[in-house]
Amino acid sequence: SRAILAISSRANQDEAAATCEAFNKVNDEMAKMALDDLPQDNMFDDAFDEDDDEAGAKNGKGGDKKQRSWLGKVGKGLYRRTANLASSVGLVDAPMSKEEEDAKNRVFACRSPYASVIGGVAIQDPAEAKVCRSVISLMVRSMGKSLLKGGNVMNTSFPIQCCQPKTILEIGSAMAGYTHIYMPRAVQATDPVERMKNVVSCFIGTMTLTSGNFLKPLNPILGETLQMDYSDGAKLYMEQTCHHPPVSSFYFTGPDNSYTCHGSQTFSVTWGYNKMFITSKGRRNMCFKDGSVISFDYPEDRWGNVFWGEMHHECVGTQTFEDAKNKIRCRITFGNPEGKRGLPTDFFEGCIERYDPANPEKEGTQVLSNVDGSWVGFVDFDKVRYWDVRTCEKMSMCKPRNLLPSDSCFRSDSIALAKKDIQAAQAAKLDLEQVQRAERKLREAVHGKNSLDH
Repeated sequence: SRAILAISSRANQDEAAATCEAFNKVNDEMAKMALDDLPQDNMFDDAFDEDDDEAGAKNGKGGDKKQRSWLGKVGKGLYRRTANLASSVGLVDAPMSKEEEDAKNRVFACRSPYASVIGGVAIQDPAEAKVCRSVISLMVRSMGKSLLKGGNVMNTSFPIQCCQPKTILEIGSAMAGYTHIYMPRAVQATDPVERMKNVVSCFIGTMTLTSGNFLKPLNPILGETLQMDYSDGAKLYMEQTCHHPPVSSFYFTGPDNSYTCHGSQTFSVTWGYNKMFITSKGRRNMCFKDGSVISFDYPEDRWGNVFWGEMHHECVGTQTFEDAKNKIRCRITFGNPEGKRGLPTDFFEGCIERYDPANPEKEGTQVLSNVDGSWVGFVDFDKVRYWDVRTCEKMSMCKPRNLLPSDSCFRSDSIALAKKDIQAAQAAKLDLEQVQRAERKLREAVHGKNSLDH
């Protein structure tokens, strides 16, 4: 038995070393491939109208033509066609309306220092961007067509170099960062609309606390847990409750059990042109002692410029907060839904409205309040500021004294990665994955391969 374990451990170490070597081999390839190949200036610049041959003749190297990769040629073609289309419909240099000018001034006056000009949160470390692009290159090579056709990256074993020494559970614990400000107001509110405003503001604001994680968090293993205590007395309990698809469940209780929040979340990843989309499924349910529950889903996350340009994270799509007891909901659409000029994609608009919980697909019957803002800056209801990134401070959190052995902080791969011992971290990660696969086979042998019981 000891000989078998030794052989298995040695095999994992060899695999870890091979993975490290493969990663290092492609580490510079993405930067060489197209970072400088596509134009990075204003997309409406006249230089984009030059043909490749003319551009080659002007590159200052004795008339040698600039050799573009196929990716560069496709990108340049898209830039050129977009510029021509925008010009033809009068979008270039068109004057902004007073409403657009006012919105632009509000958005750029209140903005996270990490915000991207085009929208969302920009990556801050060029070295981190280089690592991310190297990882994507390695993923494309290893998964090939399956990845590009929508294969779920969350079911893929990543090399440890592309990960940060935190699990998805640890990243998720930051979602409670502003509850100490908004949940007491929501608890005390007697007006359901006012309560809705505070819940919406709380969770729009906390999006900035979980954004900016461009290096992939470690996937929690089945049964992994996380406990967290917060400075206001709130407590969080999380557990990885499903392996494939990966599902994280949580229970959050406010100080003195004044409110609770529970739910789950799972991810899937798809790809677009120079983009990566992360779709979160699941619901969060904020429960109050008077029996009302505000239930809400997740917007879609988009990583832009994953191959070239300024890498950034955006939130797009629609998010809905529903209070079925009081028959009101708040619908928010991200990504500058009305296409207002001069605004970044983090601008959002929406409203609180009355609706029929028995027929949620039907249009609302009465608008009760309008909301707009930027998820990297502020939330305004009827032009009254509810959340401002410049004035809200997140509350502190810490680990309780008594932790379960299954807590994320005890993971051997995360501990080694934090110490920058890459080879040990990769070997530990492979060991954990091997244990997961073996345990899954045991569950399938008892309950069947497609049973929900395992």
